[in-house]
Amino acid sequence: MSEQDLVDNVEEVPLSEEGEIDAEQETTPPAEPMNIQEKIKSLKDAIKKSRWNVFLLLGVSLVMFGFALFPLTMSVPYDDLWGTSEKDIGYVWGPSSPGEDFLDVPFQLEVEIVRAPSVADNVTLEVYVLKAKDCLDLSVSDLEVIARGGNSHNNQFKSLESPLEGETYTFDFDLDMGHYCTKVQFVDSKGETLKQNTKLSVKGKLWPNQVVTGLPGIVFLGLSIFAFIGSQKKSAKLKSILEKRKVSEEQLILEAVSAEKIAQGPAGPPQSADGPTGPPQSNPGPSGSPQEHKKSGPPQSMISQDSTTSKRSGPPPTSSTEQVEVQNQEMPESANTDQSTFEPAGNGYFYRKMPDGTYEQVIYVQSADGTYVPYQQ
Repeated sequence: MSEQDLVDNVEEVPLSEEGEIDAEQETTPPAEPMNIQEKIKSLKDAIKKSRWNVFLLLGVSLVMFGFALFPLTMSVPYDDLWGTSEKDIGYVWGPSSPGEDFLDVPFQLEVEIVRAPSVADNVTLEVYVLKAKDCLDLSVSDLEVIARGGNSHNNQFKSLESPLEGETYTFDFDLDMGHYCTKVQFVDSKGETLKQNTKLSVKGKLWPNQVVTGLPGIVFLGLSIFAFIGSQKKSAKLKSILEKRKVSEEQLILEAVSAEKIAQGPAGPPQSADGPTGPPQSNPGPSGSPQEHKKSGPPQSMISQDSTTSKRSGPPPTSSTEQVEVQNQEMPESANTDQSTFEPAGNGYFYRKMPDGTYEQVIYVQSADGTYVPYQQ
């Protein structure tokens, strides 16, 4: 037979069923503990990821709110020659549609009256926000007329009559996306600009990112709240699993301790009773010969007659001592026939240990012939 045939025969020999079962038992780990460990590990990883998501989303939302809530500030210079404060705001971005809506970009002007006109009557403070690329363009005058009409959202106008020197007034506007310029001036009742002995200090604030970053900030804040709630739920689930596992481990420990105590049995033989410490004390006998006493009573012949007449018929009754001796003789025989052992308890006393490990609640003493008999007081 060739080596190839031997190899084929070896490969064709099937494994025994016992071998397959043993291999499966060796390679198959206990499923339930591993599942619990994997579940705990997966929950810990998920909680860690959820907390990182909370911090990440909360940080992004704070950055978004920072861009949305902090405005772009500007200063509008005052021209003493023309008596006006003019500035090109620039391009205002935002997702607002044409017309007034909640997506408009807020714009605020703070006008401080440093020096009011000397004319006391009919002085008006006019403020314009015009949708134009150049405030010096000639078409701006036409836009001012449109703005004073009050029907255009692209060109807005606000005014204040009889402003007081030293006071600061605030004007709010809502702008659509586009290029704007602003203009502030004093006019009289005829609409002419008052430029003599006047001075204004104008500052502006623009929130172009309030909508662009504010809405995403709200979305990220909501996502961070949902991530926090999910993290709390997973933490509560992990806590319940760990508590159940702790309770089961405590139960197993208690059951093991109780089973060990039951297997050990009693801690030792019953406590020994205090027996006699020695032989009974001997009573002292008479110290001398008995004293002679005069006899009294009936004659000796009568005593002898009475003693002869008081004879009993039948065998004598057995005494209690004889019964105790018979019992003592029977008990050692029965004690020696089984497999019980006698353990010394001290002072010449013994306890009988039964084959099942229990102790008989009887005190034994060892007789002269080596047998064990119950102790009798």
